[in-house]
Amino acid sequence: MRTFHLWVRVFLVIPVVAVCCFGRTQGQDTFRVKATHPRLLIEDVSEISRRCRGPLAADYQIVKARADAAVTRGGIEFISNQWSIPEDLMNCGLAYLIERERGEACQKYADVIVTQWGNGALIANPEGSHFGYHALAYDWIYDALTPEQRVRYGEALGSWLRFFTGTPEILLKWGHWEYNQTWGPIHLNVMNSRDSLTQKLFIALAIHGAGTKYEADATSFLDSWNQRVPTECIPAFNRMGGVWSESYGHGGYGPATVIPYAFQAWRSGTGIDLLKQIKPWGYPVEEPRWVAYTMMPHNDRTAWIDDGDGSKPSAMARAAPMLRDPLAQWFADRGMEWLRERWQRVACYDPGIPAAGPGSLPLGYLCKGAGHVYMRSAWNDPNATWAFFGCGPQFAGHARDDEGHFLICKKGALVSRQGGQGHNDDDDYAGGSLIFNILTIFDPGEKFRRDKSNENDGGLLRHVYESDGLPRERGQMVAFEHNSNYTYAAADITRGYSTNKAREVTRQFLYLRGEREFFVVFDRVEATRREFRRHFFLHVPTQPELQGTQLSWLSCPEADGNTSLLSEGRSRMFLRTLLPANPEIVVRGGPGKEAWGHPLEPTAQYNHMTEGRAKPPICPWRIEVSDPGTQARSLFLHVFEITNERARAAAAVKFVAPAGVDIGELWQVRFNATGPLGGSVAGRPLTTGVQTDAQYR
Repeated sequence: MRTFHLWVRVFLVIPVVAVCCFGRTQGQDTFRVKATHPRLLIEDVSEISRRCRGPLAADYQIVKARADAAVTRGGIEFISNQWSIPEDLMNCGLAYLIERERGEACQKYADVIVTQWGNGALIANPEGSHFGYHALAYDWIYDALTPEQRVRYGEALGSWLRFFTGTPEILLKWGHWEYNQTWGPIHLNVMNSRDSLTQKLFIALAIHGAGTKYEADATSFLDSWNQRVPTECIPAFNRMGGVWSESYGHGGYGPATVIPYAFQAWRSGTGIDLLKQIKPWGYPVEEPRWVAYTMMPHNDRTAWIDDGDGSKPSAMARAAPMLRDPLAQWFADRGMEWLRERWQRVACYDPGIPAAGPGSLPLGYLCKGAGHVYMRSAWNDPNATWAFFGCGPQFAGHARDDEGHFLICKKGALVSRQGGQGHNDDDDYAGGSLIFNILTIFDPGEKFRRDKSNENDGGLLRHVYESDGLPRERGQMVAFEHNSNYTYAAADITRGYSTNKAREVTRQFLYLRGEREFFVVFDRVEATRREFRRHFFLHVPTQPELQGTQLSWLSCPEADGNTSLLSEGRSRMFLRTLLPANPEIVVRGGPGKEAWGHPLEPTAQYNHMTEGRAKPPICPWRIEVSDPGTQARSLFLHVFEITNERARAAAAVKFVAPAGVDIGELWQVRFNATGPLGGSVAGRPLTTGVQTDAQYR
């Protein structure tokens, strides 16, 4: 490392145009920063120019039209909106590069950016600067700048290399590789930025060799990246897998997009492709699969999982041109429907890679790191059935306490979640686990973290915002099996609950495909004391009808907050409770009881309504199944059937002791009531482990 720094000092006496940087960190390969510009995201301007006359002509036409409008306007749109993406910086930068390559008038596109930057204070403003996007524009118009401008604006950018950390190195000062604010938000501004790895990498690559007083800082950051990302970040991403640790909601706000930006910048700036060092199931390589599985058939929107926001997968579409696989290409093409921006396609899209949608993916899939299981009846069918079942470790402090939760939809939500858009910061009810479809063990003396207004809900330990000891084991998928007839997963959730009340909490989730579709959910719950009562909670979007131990209700296509539906009509779900024997079933909800507390907590017997609770996902009804028995151990066995909305009768269901069910003449399902998780389907043993990594190839 010392040799590297001394070598740079000597090398800087050479004219700036010849500068290139070699670095080597102990145990890491040498890296070389590209001597010329552009370095960020773009690898070959002449090839991009060629594509813009061919397959990307329509995209470039939009980029150039917006750049021309910025020139006419004399300013960059959205530059003063901190929460925006100042798209014209990239539109003008690309127009400059491509028109220059074509021998056309190009300086005007750089000039409008320079006019906007003025003396550089806009870039360096510590109260708010799109410092990541300014770095992109600086790199792209570098050759249009005078030597004095390169230094002036380069130093404005370089002032950010010590932002938050105090030193121009990767410190992970506030969080982890798996934390969204480590990388920076989609607007690449100061809000919700801490280590700001994407912005700082952009800056260090862009200003290196520009003759600024921040040359050593840029060198230090690049050296830190070269050391820590391959040895620490990539193993962490392989462990986490393709599901961003804080869901598509927080992921879409930053990491789903800006992490691919960073890896592409390192590739374009140094020629080192770190994506090739990531396993097929690592982040962000598996990201396109995760997002595809997360999209619900009836509206093509991402599901409300963890802090997911039910949005279109536009964040994925922005990053897709950098990920360069057929499914990513499909997202990049679909993104033309979802996004205003086209500059990512112009800069990075390779039309030589064929696009292939998710239709060839298996109908059941396990994202191993997060413990997310997705299953569906078909691809490319808006009326298809879709389900999610999750249980996994906690990788970042913001993750919800929802292990064992599941969702089901067909022509709209059938099993959803309560909580609306309540936030962990100011809504302890939404931040707890009672809004999810979980199992509870009620210990009257249990206290929960942040319990000033968070009553005892009988649920999982509250780890939200804890950042020590991560990743934290809260539960895990211990079995997964998928074939054309069914998808099966088993989860051990015991560690998600207080050891003072829980000896065992497990859930087995079985989806049976066919002309008639069923879900069978089997739970084993053992409390440390028999007086700690156990409940099964289920949230549904429409009012259920209860007849004995059978309930039925209709789907709600609008429950997810979207009226632009792809599906037709509604579906009906029937639910039969087979265990426990003589269950106590309560249907609770509707106006005034949409968000009721746990029925055993005296202080929670009121409606926990807030303004956010009235926002999607709307799920105002709850089914509570409790075990009236006197033992410490409970078994819950439920059979769900999905039919058309006009159906009035469910399939015949017969309980087979100790934990089995015959569903008409279609299925015979048996679960182990004790011992290892597992059982059989139609006489065929269910797997007792997780399928091999073959599913990822």
